[in-house]
Amino acid sequence: MTKYEVYPDVGVKVSKIVNLSDDLALALAAKDIRIEAPIPGKSAIGIEVPNAEIAMVSLKEVLESKQNDRPNAKLLIGLGRNISGEAVLAEMNKMPHLLGAGSTGSGKSVCINGIITSILMRAKPHEVKKMMMIDPKMVELNVYNGIPHLLAPVVTDPKKASQALKKK
Repeated sequence: MTKYEVYPDVGVKVSKIVNLSDDLALALAAKDIRIEAPIPGKSAIGIEVPNAEIAMVSLKEVLESKQNDRPNAKLLIGLGRNISGEAVLAEMNKMPHLLGAGSTGSGKSVCINGIITSILMRAKPHEVKKMMMIDPKMVELNVYNGIPHLLAPVVTDPKKASQALKKK
């Protein structure tokens, strides 16, 4: 993704630029563009255009980045790279919620496995006392059965999931 910053002249309405989204995508030969209007903290409008070549981001690169130099952050997870190419990491214990959504094949399962791997690589089992996994589709998480970080085996029955959460 390449982000362009546009500084409109005084008096130019932001909505006028936002309404040009389809025309800008056509002019840039881009499938789709994203307009951030305004960029928080700036008097600029951001126009994000997908790159012609897709760059692969490996979890290893993210976890080996300088942003990961926080040895006491046991729940620091690697999420990817931002538009500037810098590693994006977050401390799960400082997030009240995390919502992952996307279409089929967009990488939700890859993201979940990256989060779990990040935790397993940083924290000893006794430092992750209440890790519970629920996988009603029985597709992704069974590979983690038996790891010492889990409070209980991976729950696959939706009816048992609510019971397991109430118990623990």
